[in-house]
Amino acid sequence: MGFEFSKTFDAKRRRMDRLPRLVKDTAETLALKDALAVVIAYQDGIKRNNFRLDKLHPFSKQQKIDAGYDRPNSPLYGAGDSLERTLYNALEIKKDGDRYRLRFSRKKHHSSKLTLSQLHRIHEEGALIRVTEKMRAFLHFIGLHLKASTKIIRIPPRPAFRKAVARMLRKKKKRENTQAVRAAIQALINKNDEKTFKIMNDFTAREKEAMGVMV
Repeated sequence: MGFEFSKTFDAKRRRMDRLPRLVKDTAETLALKDALAVVIAYQDGIKRNNFRLDKLHPFSKQQKIDAGYDRPNSPLYGAGDSLERTLYNALEIKKDGDRYRLRFSRKKHHSSKLTLSQLHRIHEEGALIRVTEKMRAFLHFIGLHLKASTKIIRIPPRPAFRKAVARMLRKKKKRENTQAVRAAIQALINKNDEKTFKIMNDFTAREKEAMGVMV
């Protein structure tokens, strides 16, 4: 004796056939949302100086004051958002296949021979710089007088990026993305409702436009 699937089941099966594309689009959207959240947390933490990073040396602070920077007490901020090639603006979001990757720009810093990526690594991990006689003379010339016994200058780690990632992860629930996709799948299969997928994509598109991020 033969049997036929109900029309309701056939409709659900057709909607299930569309899931791979919709889930892929939604997963990409959520990944972009997380990347944007890290950029926002990174910039906000530096600007507000609430990452609890090591304070600047008084000489560095005075240099920022002399340069007219509006946040001389904030490590890593420098010229901030007033210039493009600053650490504040260094994070980039790049599309890599179906993934989004965060990276630091390879452009040179506005006042250094080093790239923003190189400077980020120095500040994120810290560094020890051996003092040469040429460096000692230059620092003396610009007003920083080292003791004769000073052979090494230590740049303390100021891990703003790691703190930004941790802050983003704390703000979102651990299974937020999984639950959102599961709810969207169930709504589509059972009710032919794509609203959740659309809301996710529309939200990220607005955030992307507001941030001016090109991917």
